[in-house]
Amino acid sequence: MHPYMLFKKLSFKIMPLLITIVSTTSMWSAHAQKKDNSQEQLVDLSELTLDETLLLPDVPAKQSVYVTAYMKREAKALQKMGYKVETTRKGEVVIATIPADLLFAPNDTTLLQSASEQLQPFLPYFRSHGKFKVILAMHSDDTGSNEYLYSLTEKRIIALYDYFDQHAAQTDMLQGYPMADSDPLKDNPNTSRKGRHANRRLEIFIVPGPILILDAKNKKL
Repeated sequence: MHPYMLFKKLSFKIMPLLITIVSTTSMWSAHAQKKDNSQEQLVDLSELTLDETLLLPDVPAKQSVYVTAYMKREAKALQKMGYKVETTRKGEVVIATIPADLLFAPNDTTLLQSASEQLQPFLPYFRSHGKFKVILAMHSDDTGSNEYLYSLTEKRIIALYDYFDQHAAQTDMLQGYPMADSDPLKDNPNTSRKGRHANRRLEIFIVPGPILILDAKNKKL
């Protein structure tokens, strides 16, 4: 099993703790590179919020059309399999949502035996090293203390990582965020059972990796 690293815990409601999966042979294990004012800078992944890490790697303008079309096809394929799918970053990033109760029993942190049916379709994103970056964001409703909800989603992230580590070809570009109740879909979940259910979810972000971006330079739509 690859090690996972827990980075410093910041204010729970402001910036969720990032769990990043580390590999000593991967350029994404400790740092990512980005350009700022034409100069190379190293970005410590442990300091990035979810929104910030979703911006990496950047897709150059010349490759954007190919990458966006490629990711659109991935989104449609996941939709056909029954997932709720959205895109962000102008179509470059795909977001698939899985209700938490399809993965975990209430207040539990052990994956259900049936959870594999929901997670298995994402294993292909780990076949080619560097082609995709996969980010897991685990959400809860607001029933419980901040400490409890944080611990719950943190342990669920670890359980999800263990699943992918056991079944995927490699997990060097897998990252996870325990979000607790910091990003609800419904504003007043305590007044609605349906609202609480919607807030309890796993979001899987499929981000184009450096290999896909490199392929885009030599391919045409």
